[in-house]
Amino acid sequence: MAADLSAYAAAMLQFLFGIAPVLVFLFVRLALVLLKSWLTGKGGPQLITLNLPRLPGAKRAETHVVSPAIAPSPRNSLCAACVYAHVVRGYEPYEVLIACGYAFPPREVPFPVRECSDYKPKRKRSGVEIASEGVVSFPPLDN
Repeated sequence: MAADLSAYAAAMLQFLFGIAPVLVFLFVRLALVLLKSWLTGKGGPQLITLNLPRLPGAKRAETHVVSPAIAPSPRNSLCAACVYAHVVRGYEPYEVLIACGYAFPPREVPFPVRECSDYKPKRKRSGVEIASEGVVSFPPLDN
């Protein structure tokens, strides 16, 4: 009985000595990857901010603060009906955040879009849907 137990212990010890280098290698490899991503500041999908250059001949408009109470109505953007767009709307009409997900990582679109080469409509709407846009309807109450 004691001989069987010592043989089993010897076999288990041999197995652990065989797998230990593999575990150490995997641990070191994972630690190096995590350290590298931490040092470079990368490691996940992040939003790309577009840096659009100003036209050289364009006049710079004087900056003025627009009060939220008298903010101009937002223009309709093509992104609102695009498959690739992620649109977040706030409570005020000017609170809109649009992220284009056509290419990875998604990039912020800081202005209303009039034309886009990658535009793909979500789906075709019927004439009834277009006509009843913004209309609130209630189902009939009688059975």
